[in-house]
Amino acid sequence: MLTRSGLGAAVAAVMMAICGAWWRYEELLIAAVAVAVAVAVSVWSSRAAQRAQVVRTVASPRVARGDPIRAVYRVTNPGRRRLAPVTIVDQCDEQEVRVDVPEISADDRAEALGLIPTRRRGVFPIGPWSIERIDPFGLAVGRRHGHDVGRIIVHPRIYPLAGPYGAMHIVEDEAVVRTAASDPLSGFVSLREYVDGDDPRLIHWPTSARMGTLMLREHVELRRPEFTVVLDAVDHVATPEDFEEMVDVAASVAVHALGSGVTVRLRTTAREHPGLRRSLDRDTQVLDLLTPVRQCDETAAHALAEVVHGGLDHTTLVRVTRPLGPATTLPSADKLSVIRIGTGSASGAGIAMAATDASEFVQRWRPWT
Repeated sequence: MLTRSGLGAAVAAVMMAICGAWWRYEELLIAAVAVAVAVAVSVWSSRAAQRAQVVRTVASPRVARGDPIRAVYRVTNPGRRRLAPVTIVDQCDEQEVRVDVPEISADDRAEALGLIPTRRRGVFPIGPWSIERIDPFGLAVGRRHGHDVGRIIVHPRIYPLAGPYGAMHIVEDEAVVRTAASDPLSGFVSLREYVDGDDPRLIHWPTSARMGTLMLREHVELRRPEFTVVLDAVDHVATPEDFEEMVDVAASVAVHALGSGVTVRLRTTAREHPGLRRSLDRDTQVLDLLTPVRQCDETAAHALAEVVHGGLDHTTLVRVTRPLGPATTLPSADKLSVIRIGTGSASGAGIAMAATDASEFVQRWRPWT
């Protein structure tokens, strides 16, 4: 394929040949032939390097959003002649990287590192790569496309959080959440007098005989602290860039809560990817749940009351929403913390924190009490 210079040279050769033949000007004809030969040699030279063999190795099939994909390209020269410098062009999610490979001796190989940038979450194909070489005159570029196509998972970025933080300190300060229960297998607390309507199975007969009145065993149900993170996926107001920051914040809070020994649930308002009703066990579940989530319109979204229809009796809820997202839509607002993320986010009534992006959120996390 001709470069711009090569195309200009080819057009000039044709014009000189026409003018030379029309005017019977031999010097123009000779110049036209010389330029044409130079273009032909350039095309041949650029294609001569296409015998190189390329093998791409990706360091990890999973990367965090914003981190580059580290790819190592091993280029082998199977021929008997020295291989001129070439350039490997690779791509992923419309992001391109060009990797220069130095000259390779006959029957030898070389390795080069390429860093492909990532800008959003998802599962993307990487490749196919292509190898190209521009001839020494800069008139032609030879390109050969490979067939090596891989798959890369770009998951949310996890920011480390430390120190006192928002509503989370409520559940961390308590070892358990204690609620009255009639289950005999629950934890025993004390004895009290029997009241009409109590379960007779809980009557403690030895004590009742000693006291001369019916005494009832009182129990409490022992629960682990629960923490629910809800990501607002409605596309109204929030830009795609803001939504990526919202996902990073939701993932960071959920992973931090898991590390604190709290029972964590992760939900979204998107009907297509609502999350899991059961609690999470490990960090990778957070990444896998949030990687495919996309913004949706209001017709394809759940209301917050639908997401937490089981109530807030034993959970603390954090809602990560858009810059102008709602403060609350639940009656138990004391157990709901709303975080606004995105350009133009502002604090207000019912808003626990407002930050322009995940980095600012992390900086403000420690003093958020």
